[in-house]
Amino acid sequence: MNPEQNHNRTVENASLQDLTPIEGDLIIRTEKLNKYFSDKHVLKDINFEVKRREVVALIGPSGSGKSTLIRCLNALEKASSGDIYINGEHLDPNLSVKQLSPIRRELGMVFQNFNLFPHMTVLQNVIEAPLLVRKMPKEQAHALGESLLAKVGLLEKRDIYPGRLSGGQKQRVAIARALAMQPRALLFDEPTSALDPELVGEVLKVMKDLAYEGSTMVVVTHEMQFARDVSDRVVFMSDGMIVEEGDPDDLFRHPKEKRTQLFLERVLSVLP
Repeated sequence: MNPEQNHNRTVENASLQDLTPIEGDLIIRTEKLNKYFSDKHVLKDINFEVKRREVVALIGPSGSGKSTLIRCLNALEKASSGDIYINGEHLDPNLSVKQLSPIRRELGMVFQNFNLFPHMTVLQNVIEAPLLVRKMPKEQAHALGESLLAKVGLLEKRDIYPGRLSGGQKQRVAIARALAMQPRALLFDEPTSALDPELVGEVLKVMKDLAYEGSTMVVVTHEMQFARDVSDRVVFMSDGMIVEEGDPDDLFRHPKEKRTQLFLERVLSVLP
């Protein structure tokens, strides 16, 4: 996050705890993470960390391994080798789904294409996991779901079915659903890529609000303005490797690696 944005984030939350990332308080850590699809080497010795309250943007060309990385973090994809730690717990991909569940629930996932249940109302979509997985009392789950729908600006849609929502509204419901599990971190897999351009802003606003409130977030994105203005750290990936990472302002203005320079020259021409 650039200095001005970070200042605003701190001032807006002055009555709360300091919202800068906590040194040494790791939510996510990988060591020499590798992933193969048949003979294609998609992730190559990835060492990656995310601290509590940190917003990390993963950028890079399509096919660079960004989405595969976050899908490995919550075992949607099984890593070929290496280690993953979520809040200090080792994520062994060989464990059963039941054994993995307590670790995976610490990470909320927001997908490109919403993945809402079409036969459930908006509120039912949001509270399904707290009811079934966390065994939350129904009254408490309803209260939580309504508060989260209000947070993303969709409380009035609580009894609507997803088929009657716009793409931006569906994605905001998906964010509320991820938050309902009260995860330690949120993973976003290109959350605006399936949206019409006029709907992107409403989703990014919700994400910005979450960032300023101190949420821990890993965001795979092609939205360079968001990466530059909102994140605490930007990670540039190419060809399955982390090529460069650092402070957004430094990385966008003064990239050190040639591959980073070439990528940013292509994508930043449309930014002010």
